Amino acid sequence: MPKPRLYSKTASEGNACRMGEKIQHSKLKIQNSFWLILTILIALAVRGYNLTYHSLWFDEAVSVYWARQNVPRILEVGFTLVEDRLPPLYYLALKGWTGLFGFSEAAVRLPSVLAGVLLVPVVARITARLFGRRVAGLAALLVALNPFLVWYSQEARMYAFAVLFAALTVLAGLQMPRSRGWPWSAALALFAAAGLYSHLYTGFVLPALGLWLVLTYPRRWRLWLQFALAGLAAALLYAPILLAIWRFSGEAPPGDPLAGLPGRAWHLLHSFTVWKAPLSPALHVLIPALVALFAVAAGLPGRTTPGSKLKIQNSKLLPLLLLLTPFAIANILLLRNHLAFFGERYFIPMTPWLLALAAAGAVGVGRRLPRHVDLLPAALLVAVTLIPLPGQWSVPAAKEAWRQSVDYLATHASPDDAILIHPDWVRHPFQFYFRGPGQTYAAFSSVAPDTPLDGPLQGVVGDHPVVWLIQSHLDGPDPDRRVEQWFAARYPLVTELYPPGIRLLAFAPGYQLNTLPPEAAPADLPFDNGLRLVGFRTESTAAARDELFHPPSGWVHVTLYWTADRPVAQDAAPFVNLVGPEGVWGASLPRANDAFGFFPPARWSPGQIIRHDVDVNLNPVTPPGRYQLVVGLTGTPQQFPLAEVQIR
Repeated sequence: MPKPRLYSKTASEGNACRMGEKIQHSKLKIQNSFWLILTILIALAVRGYNLTYHSLWFDEAVSVYWARQNVPRILEVGFTLVEDRLPPLYYLALKGWTGLFGFSEAAVRLPSVLAGVLLVPVVARITARLFGRRVAGLAALLVALNPFLVWYSQEARMYAFAVLFAALTVLAGLQMPRSRGWPWSAALALFAAAGLYSHLYTGFVLPALGLWLVLTYPRRWRLWLQFALAGLAAALLYAPILLAIWRFSGEAPPGDPLAGLPGRAWHLLHSFTVWKAPLSPALHVLIPALVALFAVAAGLPGRTTPGSKLKIQNSKLLPLLLLLTPFAIANILLLRNHLAFFGERYFIPMTPWLLALAAAGAVGVGRRLPRHVDLLPAALLVAVTLIPLPGQWSVPAAKEAWRQSVDYLATHASPDDAILIHPDWVRHPFQFYFRGPGQTYAAFSSVAPDTPLDGPLQGVVGDHPVVWLIQSHLDGPDPDRRVEQWFAARYPLVTELYPPGIRLLAFAPGYQLNTLPPEAAPADLPFDNGLRLVGFRTESTAAARDELFHPPSGWVHVTLYWTADRPVAQDAAPFVNLVGPEGVWGASLPRANDAFGFFPPARWSPGQIIRHDVDVNLNPVTPPGRYQLVVGLTGTPQQFPLAEVQIR
């Protein structure tokens, strides 16, 4: 019986096969590059969108302030950590940038935009190495759309730099086992040092990387030595600032690492996934929970991910360590300082690794599903990332509305008014926007029970008819609102506004007048009890809704000027209504400390004119159109038309 013939590929057939594989590989590489470039463009578009929607807040204005200083001054502050508790790298970079592009809102935020965009390909490279191309594509998209990362990519602070340098440090550490020589070790030292000079917490990736290398490559002691020397080099580069960090870290009392531990973990998870979006309470729980579940699903046993270069268990280990190690170190630091968890933003280097694990979990779950629905977990993960994203550009998400507050003063303050900024160190964001009118003052950096107020505040009042008091960050410097109470005890309230992160009030030291101001419209409206309205000022247009200063209603501010034709025995309470054909659409807000409550008519002198300010609170559903302001006194039937107002 003849033996069966064994056939083998000819040389030409082998070459053709290899050529086909190369073509297929090239097509796949082009396809992956296309999707990565598209994801990078998405990241750029999202971070450029509404870049100046929010006003600069205090921290951003501090960045601008330091960027305006000379380099020796920035280095002095950055290394001593006395006037500012953050390292100098970002301020130096912003100084160089603004020297080229100026100090507009968009210009000072663009470096963070670029850092946030560059983070996308770095994370894609890392996750492709760990989990394969499909997980890398999903993780890159999540980084591009993540609300927390987008927020800090639109903020003129160092946190987008911190997370970028942390990711670059991880990339260098991941490349070290594959490289020969020291290039990636040197890169790791430089990236880690740059991260530390951006923010201290960036350095927390180094212990995570070191532990991963030891566990993944248990017999490669030369690799451990390379990493240790690179870490030591980063530490030596950072040494000039370490003593200052140790000094100020002991200024606050210690905390308890165990007390509130689950709450801190949930708070960070919520920040990394929802951040400031004004969503329903259910979504504030559901979205973080779903992302966490997908991240946990990454730990489910499964086959090696196609395209991954590492064993699957070690692939999952690195992002897990990068997620947990900074949290563990910060909890240990509570033993030194109870402010170790002062801000969610400090932990931004953890965010990409939560997203990487969630992406790996979603892809892994998808592989267990039928082919026609295998993309549903990834689609769900992208959806829960997108849901909170639009809410970042909303009034409830704003930190501090300095631009809008200064714009309000520009239209409502007069050149003779005083503007007191309290405490004095919040003047930076105010001065960034302020162009007048009014004279600005800053009297106190903090106020204690024994702080003398009369001298400095009387100096502010002077001859100004109105003093505007703009306050922010009061919990530490003036928790009892003693400056505000000083004004409230001496002068009637003009108005009060509540923009995000700010409290804006106006008081009228010059409420007792001898003549009608030239800006007032004369009037002659006598009331039976002896009061006479001799003049007024009001806005000609107003919005029915106001989501910024006093949500949800718009206000019409009206200034009335009163005199008494004869002694008034009984106190009176004026009111102003906004009236339309259907009835009353707005009514003045009663205030105990307005001019009539502060200085009742029974105490008025003959011929004296009293300034009285009211805010007419509008029904937020008032239809657009023209309405009549009507003035009257409570307890009397008399009412007089005052002026027409256009409601929009």
